[in-house]
Amino acid sequence: MKLAKFKQKFVFIIFFMMATGIFSETTEKIVEHAREKTPTLFDFLFKAPFITKYYAMIIIGMISLLLLLTKKMKPKVKIAILLFSTFLFGFAGNIPVKPFSYFSMHPSPMCVTKAMLYGFAIPFVITLGVILLLTLIGPRLFCGYICPVGTFQELMSLLAEKLKIKRNRFNFIFAHSVRILLFILFVFLSTTLILHVVFEGEIYAKSIYDYVNPFHGMELAVPENLAAALAHYLPLLLTIILALKYYRPFCHFVCPVGLFTQWAEQVSLFRVSLKKSACNDCNLCVKKAPCEAMDDILKSATLRPDCFACNICVENCPENALKIGTKRTR
Repeated sequence: MKLAKFKQKFVFIIFFMMATGIFSETTEKIVEHAREKTPTLFDFLFKAPFITKYYAMIIIGMISLLLLLTKKMKPKVKIAILLFSTFLFGFAGNIPVKPFSYFSMHPSPMCVTKAMLYGFAIPFVITLGVILLLTLIGPRLFCGYICPVGTFQELMSLLAEKLKIKRNRFNFIFAHSVRILLFILFVFLSTTLILHVVFEGEIYAKSIYDYVNPFHGMELAVPENLAAALAHYLPLLLTIILALKYYRPFCHFVCPVGLFTQWAEQVSLFRVSLKKSACNDCNLCVKKAPCEAMDDILKSATLRPDCFACNICVENCPENALKIGTKRTR
């Protein structure tokens, strides 16, 4: 019954936003993306305004991995990293002072889908490359500790736990199915130009993800009217509210990059590893972990649901049977 109610609420929110024309990017913004002149490979490799952000992502990812491997990712340290990434990659770009302006999350994980519409330019390729690299090293380092929408949701999860807010779980297969369906709709509606805008007599493809993009809400702006304000801030606001009740709802239900990193995660070098001989089947990790991956980790399943290396299962295992390692089971 609870799952059925959740499905109804979530599907209503998603499709209400998609069906209402005001909850999307303006035509001018879409055209700007389509016509945008991208920096050269030389710019990205040698000019600070372009490459600094990616170096920072890799450094933070490696620091997070080291802390996870050495079991020094304590709650206070984790919160500090999450706050830092949320600020650096989410809000620092709004500060018109160097080097803060170097860290704007553009292109964002949502924007990279536009590479399919407007071409795989250098920014899209490098962003996807860094995300894939950090995911293959593992475990979901980009999604867990760098992506500002992901870190924001993780902070909301920790806050909900602190405030003892009753939280609900959702079925991973259902969530993953919604995420796949959205991507299929994006490919069908956008690449065929069924979903489009017309500007100065030219037709431009429109992405279905424009309707549910919380990254825009981190770009501080003064909208011209209520409709523009809703289009700009509502997806982020809904993400934050839902994250207090459900674990990383945007990541599980919407994010197209999350869809592909979930597959890449299955072959990542480092993952949550189970030492079966030490496990006493107390299931405390299942009860404490906010994600849906624990059951499959304990079963040594070949495919696992999304794991964002929150480290809660490792922290709460009384027998030290769980750790971040290179093997699935030991």
